[in-house]
Amino acid sequence: MFKRFPDAIFGEGVMVVGEDRFYPGKRLFIDHRAYLNCAGGLWNGYRGYIRLGDNVEIGPYCVLWGAGGITIGSNVHIGAHVSISAHEARQIPPSKTDTFTPLEFDFAPVIIEDHVLICSGTVIVPGVKIGHHAMIGGGSVVTKDIPPYALAAGCPARVLRSNGPDVAGSTLAVDSAGGWDPLNLSGSGPE
Repeated sequence: MFKRFPDAIFGEGVMVVGEDRFYPGKRLFIDHRAYLNCAGGLWNGYRGYIRLGDNVEIGPYCVLWGAGGITIGSNVHIGAHVSISAHEARQIPPSKTDTFTPLEFDFAPVIIEDHVLICSGTVIVPGVKIGHHAMIGGGSVVTKDIPPYALAAGCPARVLRSNGPDVAGSTLAVDSAGGWDPLNLSGSGPE
């Protein structure tokens, strides 16, 4: 099934629905039991897509619903059990009969820029943009845009601090290439 993506590593039980609307970058790793629905289904006219940049890691048991479009930049890590949806049910329409009435949906793209770390258990709702070098704390529910270099957490997620290079007193950890290093949280920077 995944021979079309030679630069990607897929764990056991990974499911990609709408493979023709799946655009992975190079050096992609999708862990066990992740589910990526790139185009929705009959209920939305099979619209949508999932675009992934280079060096993207998607943890186990993640679910991405791309009916409204999901774009994930390069060098992004998504922890386990993260849910990203680009559509949501607006309402259950009233029915005058006992027959099933289809749900009505809203669609809005989700954009995750480069060098973002999304910790385990996070939920990202439609229409959200997460700026480059941002970090989202575990178990957060992201309901609005997160600016670049922000550390955000909570339900709903709110910005706790900014670790941008221009923030006075920043504890920004900088790697040797001058970029943010999310693995060096001590803030000591390069030596």
